[in-house]
Parts: sequence; structure tokens; C-alpha cells
Amino acid sequence: GRLDTGTFTANKIHDDLENNGMIVSHRLSGHSGMEWPAGTGKYSNFASGIWFAGKVGDAIRTAVGEYGPEFVSGPWDGDKDADEHQLYIVNKSDLADPLASSDFQNWPADLGAPWVDNDDDGVYSPLPAGTDHPEFIGDQVIWFVMNDGDAGSHTIFGTDPLGIEVRVTVWGYNRPDAFGDMMFIKAQAYNKGGNEITDMYIGLWDDPDLGYAGDDFVGCDTTLSLGYCYNDGADSDYGAAAPAIGYDFFQASVPGTETDTAFAFGEIRTGFKQLEMSSFTKYINGDPVYTDPSDEIETYYYMSGYKRDGTPFVDTATGLEGKFVHPCDPNGNTGKDDGCWVDSDDHVSGDRRFLMNVGPFNFASGDSLEIVFGIMHAQGADPLNSITLLKEVDKLAQLAYDIQFALPDSPDQPVVNATASFEEIILNWDSGAESYTAIDKLDLL
Repeated sequence: GRLDTGTFTANKIHDDLENNGMIVSHRLSGHSGMEWPAGTGKYSNFASGIWFAGKVGDAIRTAVGEYGPEFVSGPWDGDKDADEHQLYIVNKSDLADPLASSDFQNWPADLGAPWVDNDDDGVYSPLPAGTDHPEFIGDQVIWFVMNDGDAGSHTIFGTDPLGIEVRVTVWGYNRPDAFGDMMFIKAQAYNKGGNEITDMYIGLWDDPDLGYAGDDFVGCDTTLSLGYCYNDGADSDYGAAAPAIGYDFFQASVPGTETDTAFAFGEIRTGFKQLEMSSFTKYINGDPVYTDPSDEIETYYYMSGYKRDGTPFVDTATGLEGKFVHPCDPNGNTGKDDGCWVDSDDHVSGDRRFLMNVGPFNFASGDSLEIVFGIMHAQGADPLNSITLLKEVDKLAQLAYDIQFALPDSPDQPVVNATASFEEIILNWDSGAESYTAIDKLDLL
């Protein structure tokens, strides 16, 4: 396919990504793909992608982005090598000079990229000649479309294609508050290959490396649909105040029964149901038992909430089996017999990966689905305090989703004129930013 790469630069996250499901890509630089805070040379996240797995007949098939992609660029029946199947990156500032951005001018509305049809004619006629523009859900929006139809690209787990097209929107907000530390992703998948896919799961796969990779722990909060990674004490890169990084499933709208209704594709739709996180599983680089899946069967077990051999995870604090690994907040950890199952109860810190999943559901030929998730950072006084802060930040992100990201625009930058004279510089600026008012619904909730 036509490999295209780029960097999300909307805010304090800088993230390398590709047009093939590598939402966080280590392949561009050879090191972790996500820098946070931007410009510091500190990295929070090595590689990440969306995983799909389901059954066609009795055979498990996968389509994943891991340390390489099983997807290729472009729509299901498109030319994967065509130049148009690139990453499209636009910024809200492009509205002031739309001709300067070829991605703005060539925004692929015909392929499903979100846009505003101001003249209601169904044809993308961009500013300044026309009146239309990309839909700026954030200050920066990145869009691409991919599919898993190229059998030769299924090199990670080696299955036949599922037969899906996935349209991906990535966006973020350039804000001084917690939203400046978040990146949001929407993925819309379409079953276009004609396969009847049963017992399908979707997983958010992450290999987080919070600074130094070898001292990480992971956990989840089932009430928030949050999966997270935190540091074991001080970190050699981030220091004593090591941050936490989290992923949240805000939405997983999948095909349901005729009587189901759920928010999907921008509206309440019948025939869709909203899934909650069904499992959170961890594995550890190099561990003999808890290690990376080597084939589609081990992958499917992990995505179903089991260990890779199909045996259940056992909560060592209670002795009970469960599909959510380490659901207890580490701030409540006092020891092995406290009923609070945390990562350090079972393993020393190390190089973790996790999968947080939704499913199972059936994905028939012609069906579609939509997921929305966020990646967020929080830095408190120490690693455990960072988890506490991350959960507060996650609640804000959930509220933003609940109001469909109707966040107020940032104030306009003032126009500044500088005049220099002997021993002084005089700055004059207009009053554009002084007259700024906006109601932030997040502050009202």
C-alpha cells in the first residue's frame, strides 16, 4: 500500500502515526512514537493500534496494528497504492488561509472524511473558492481510511482477511487545561468483504513505555472503562513525579437487535447497541507465561479476557477468576492479602503491554460499527497520585464525549505590533482577545 506517515501536533502530545492502523508508531523514529510533553524528549507510549478479531466459519481471523500493520491504505475496493490514500492533516488555523493547505483543499469527503457542507449541494467545494471545509471537531484533525483486504499484509498472525474497511479520525484540542494532554480517536468499521463474522472483538492494544520501559505497571478501572499504565516509583526519564497514561472506551456502538438503540454515526440509531469494556488483559515482554500472543488463537484468548492458553486470569488477592486484570486502584494497596489486586501483587515491574476489549458481537456482511476512545496523560506529585489525577481527567474526557465535544473555541490570537526605539520595545496589540466570551459546558456540569 501507499505508506504515509505524519505527526499529531495539536497540543502537548506529539504522536507519530501511519495510515494503516499504527495509531502510535515506533517505526518512524525507531523509538517510542508518542512524546509527552511535546518538546521535552520524554516519551510515554511506544506503539499502539486497534485490533479486530472474529470468526468466519470456525476459523479465527484478525486485523491488527501492532509492531507492524495488517491493514493497507485506502477503502475496501480502492487502489491501495494511489496517492490519494494518504494521511490528511488539517488545522483549524487553515480556515484563515485555506489555500496554503493541500490537505484542506483535497479533503477526501468522497471517501467518508467528515466535512461541513455549507452550501448543501453534497459536493466538497472548499474555501476560499467554495464555502465548505473539513469538520473541525478539534484544533487539529487527521483522517485516513484503511482496509484489511490484502492477504499478503496479514503478516503478524497470518490469517485470511476479515474483510473490513476502517475510517479513522484523530483529533485534539490546543488548550492549557487537561484537554491539552489528550488525543482522541474515532474508528468506523464496515464489513465489505462479504464474510459473516461472528463472535467479534475489538481491542485497544498498547505497548506503553512511560519513560524507561522496564519499570511499568498496568491496571484498569471498570467503572470508568479506563485502562492505564503507571510507574513503579521514580522514573529515570520523568523523575519522581512520573505521570500515568490512560485509554478510555467512550463509545463502542456495534450491530444489535432491531429493538436496540444507541448513539452511532452522529445520531441515535436503531439496530445498534452500546458495549461496555468486556475485559482488560496484560502481558509482559519476555515473560514465559504472560507474553505476547504468537498466533490468532492466543490473540483471541487475550481479547476474550483470558490468558493466551485459554485459562482464566485469577485474582490473587481473592482467588476468584476474572476478565479484568488489576481492577483495584493501587492507592488502596496495602499488601497481598488486602483484597486489592494490583500488578505488583503478581509481578515485578517491567515492560508491559495491555489489551482492553469490547465484545463479543456478530458483524454480518454489510454491517457497520463505530468506536471512540481517548489517550490521556496526567502528572501528579508521584506515580500513585498521577493515577488519582488521571481518573479525574478521564471523567472530564467522558463529559466531553457526553456533550459530543462541544468545547468552546480558544480565543483568537491578538495581532501584535512591535516598535523598537532606543532602550525600549513598545508592543501594541488589538482588542480581539479581550472581547472573548465562551460558555464552557464542562464548567457547568
